Amino acid sequence: MISKEAKKRKALIFKLMGFLVLINPAKITFFQLKFLRYAVFIASFRRPAISGVSWFKVYLKKISLFVISPKKISSKKTIMFFHGGGFFVGSFGIYRKYVALLAKLTEREIYYVEYRLGPENRFPCQLEDAMDAYKYLLKKKGSSKKIILSGDSAGGNLALTLFLKIKKESLPKPAGIFVISPWVDPNLAVTEYSDDLCERDALIGPFIKKAKKKKLERLSKYFVNDTNSKKDPFISPIYGDFTEAPPLMVQYSEEEVFSPQIKLFINKLKKHDVSVFVKCWKNMWHDFQLETDLPETKESFLEFKYFLDEIS
Repeated sequence: MISKEAKKRKALIFKLMGFLVLINPAKITFFQLKFLRYAVFIASFRRPAISGVSWFKVYLKKISLFVISPKKISSKKTIMFFHGGGFFVGSFGIYRKYVALLAKLTEREIYYVEYRLGPENRFPCQLEDAMDAYKYLLKKKGSSKKIILSGDSAGGNLALTLFLKIKKESLPKPAGIFVISPWVDPNLAVTEYSDDLCERDALIGPFIKKAKKKKLERLSKYFVNDTNSKKDPFISPIYGDFTEAPPLMVQYSEEEVFSPQIKLFINKLKKHDVSVFVKCWKNMWHDFQLETDLPETKESFLEFKYFLDEIS
């Protein structure tokens, strides 16, 4: 059963997103992109602050990392987290409360990766940044068995494609992966998205509905060049080979727009004999965990703690 708080929040998000889709998804101008990023940042202030957590910033060559440490740490394993936002929106300013709560409830240190965004920086910039961050953490921790890859939405995509890149380069593999509403097929044609789910997904349903109306070919337009293969596993991990992957947990909502592709991806993981843990939420929306004050979000993050404890 969805909580009363979640019902009210879902209605509010539908209203907010109804305003944002005044922007044409098929042709976002530079000014509109700046406005969109700022609007999402301002919206994050309505979420309550998270106590009992501290953070500091680390600078690498092209990117920065934010290290989030809860007062209580019960494991030496560190979470490397990649944020969502379609690869063109997202920042630590927006995600600071999200990762603070995740660190606090999982009782683990988090390295949040502030990777470069499109369309200013196109694929494979984001994957290169993820690899740089992984190599840094690998050197710092001394063992890949102390690293967990994680992310939400586009960040979930990046956690998964990073594993494929690690595997291809024969680097030491992480101890586990957990993702929230992962965007596993960015190059999927917009026309393939369900009209019914667009009506039910409060967060990205209105945007994709407008994208269909404006005849946007694919949602990956703002970070992938047209010349990139539509079945490139480093863009769309649904086409990747996940044999020998570590234990992996996926959480998603039954009513989110990405649910059909996520279900296909989970079935593929099972065929590859991956130890996969799945939590499917009913009556929720894409990446609802962004609403950090909902009881469902707390339950979701505790599910990740149980998963991490299980694979330790």
